[in-house]
Amino acid sequence: MKETQNTQSNRIDSQESSAMLYMQHSQVMIVYTEKSDREVWASFRGGDEAAFNYIYRKHVGDLYNYGMQVCHSDELVRDCLQKMFINLRKSQSRLGDVQRIKGYLFKVFQRDLFKLIKKEKKSKDNTVPLESDQDYFFIEKSHESKLIAEEFDAEMKAELTKALNKLAPKQRQAIIMLYQEELSYKEIAEIMQFSQVKTARTLVYRGLEKLKEIFDVG
Repeated sequence: MKETQNTQSNRIDSQESSAMLYMQHSQVMIVYTEKSDREVWASFRGGDEAAFNYIYRKHVGDLYNYGMQVCHSDELVRDCLQKMFINLRKSQSRLGDVQRIKGYLFKVFQRDLFKLIKKEKKSKDNTVPLESDQDYFFIEKSHESKLIAEEFDAEMKAELTKALNKLAPKQRQAIIMLYQEELSYKEIAEIMQFSQVKTARTLVYRGLEKLKEIFDVG
């Protein structure tokens, strides 16, 4: 009887602890949502674990979706994300100031992911770098660009997806980052390692012009 009571007591304690953790997490998310990126990053650099958790939970989904459009390997993308966040935590006190966390994370993630892709591509056919001359970096229908307005019907969405996949890899990449991930031209230039912001802007404009040509022909 005592064992049963102890078991029930432990279960209640566990449930209460879980509920408390959930409440704490919700409160943390609310608190950090109201802070600027610079404030959140400063807290993270100072060793605040809650700030790190907030950064992770807020951005890991977008990073994963982007990674799955770069290569079609769930294992590779998850592995890269895990290593990236572990390395960030280890080096947090040595990191510099960051104006916009999302742009910084995308820059680091793409660099790390490309390194893994190059390492793995010899043994895996489904992971190919964007620099390849072949027509890769296809856009998944489950991660459609925000270029696709909500009022478009399913047929229009499918046509736009096909059109985007006809663009040069870097054009698709830039358009996705601008419209889907809402990164700035400056951030796109940094991520794609362009020396000038206007290069990113030109890349997007050419991609959009190509889209217009594709639809006009169609």
